[in-house]
Amino acid sequence: MPRTFDIPVRMLSPEALLEGDLVAFLGHSTVWLRVAGCHLLFDPILGPIGGVVRRRTPPPLSPESLPQPDLVLLSHAHLDHLDRGTLRALPSGFRIICGLGAARYLEGYHLVELDWLDEVRISGVRILALPAQHWSQRTFLDHNRALWVSYLVEVGGIRLFFGGDTGYFEGFREIGEEFGPFDLAFLPCGAYEPRRLMAPFHLNPAEAVRAADDLRARLGLPIHWGAYALGDEPPEVPPRLFAEEAHRRGLQAEVLFPGEILPL
Repeated sequence: MPRTFDIPVRMLSPEALLEGDLVAFLGHSTVWLRVAGCHLLFDPILGPIGGVVRRRTPPPLSPESLPQPDLVLLSHAHLDHLDRGTLRALPSGFRIICGLGAARYLEGYHLVELDWLDEVRISGVRILALPAQHWSQRTFLDHNRALWVSYLVEVGGIRLFFGGDTGYFEGFREIGEEFGPFDLAFLPCGAYEPRRLMAPFHLNPAEAVRAADDLRARLGLPIHWGAYALGDEPPEVPPRLFAEEAHRRGLQAEVLFPGEILPL
């Protein structure tokens, strides 16, 4: 893998994240959502993983310059999704939503832990923790001590699904039948090679599109790509294959490169 990825990154001003209802992709699985004056930040990581694994594209803005989020949603405890360095750099005053057991990594924060199918409503935002097919670990001593989740989020008349990190499983179809349709579905599609190792835990682009179909999503957006060398596939391939498979299946899709904004 090259030291840097040849992937376009749009540098953002903090003010750009506060102009109307929007989604901004900040690279890897980090998503900023602004709807009805509420600011949500998903799986924020804007530096090296664990302080060691370097980022191969620059972050669109620094964590210190991010506007204050109202809620930070964490899908699981892996170092590239629960990044304490980024959390420490954010403006204070936000609340964290996370899976059961993740509080062990988040001392000092105001947080709500959720089991699968637990629901919370905060300041007009409905959040439902849903299953994912993944795992959790930060050290050699804490294997699966914290729950991994996906999320249903309803705010300002928009219903979205955030997949976090997951392999393909029948739960997507069940979630779609029970809780769909979704206006937006953020689905991971990178770090999928080699398949003999990654298939149980990471969607490939075709599986991500199939999951969006299962969820009955009106718009699919690929995440979990563009920042780190975590799989053997070329870094620019996941979003291209996602878009091609979405076109083949008739799914509306939008590929956002790091720093790009989608008005809602």
